[in-house]
Amino acid sequence: MLDALVRDGRLALAELADRTDTSPATVRRRLRRLTDAGVLGFRCDLAAPLAGHPVPVTLLAQVPARDMGAVHRTLAALPECRLVAGVTGPANVLATLWVRDIADIQRRETALCARLPSLTVTDRIVGLRTVKRMGHLLDGDGRRTGMEPIAPW
Repeated sequence: MLDALVRDGRLALAELADRTDTSPATVRRRLRRLTDAGVLGFRCDLAAPLAGHPVPVTLLAQVPARDMGAVHRTLAALPECRLVAGVTGPANVLATLWVRDIADIQRRETALCARLPSLTVTDRIVGLRTVKRMGHLLDGDGRRTGMEPIAPW
């Protein structure tokens, strides 16, 4: 079932049931179980340039362990935040934001550090062009042109 969803996450329950030789009720029950367990999550993705935020930037930062939860919640609540994760190493926070332009990176970082005083940004990685996202091949405008399936399990 997960393989079918990776190939096309927009499948209707009936079609997913056909592809997995089960009933729609079984598919619904299994999907609910996987989402309730936190194994599977649904989200809607879009073409960043068409959304007016064509520049992806990944920030690496340090934050004291005691503030990690609050920092993660604050970052995750930002509309431009696409990913926030706790990581190991000198920088223990990784956050990817979609911003309007290169100058917006400095503005966002300044605002974040003012709002989160214990956050220290240690590095910035600017994406020049995204050619693939979760197995979907993208054109210059961020639109899907094909599929190169991934197998995360």
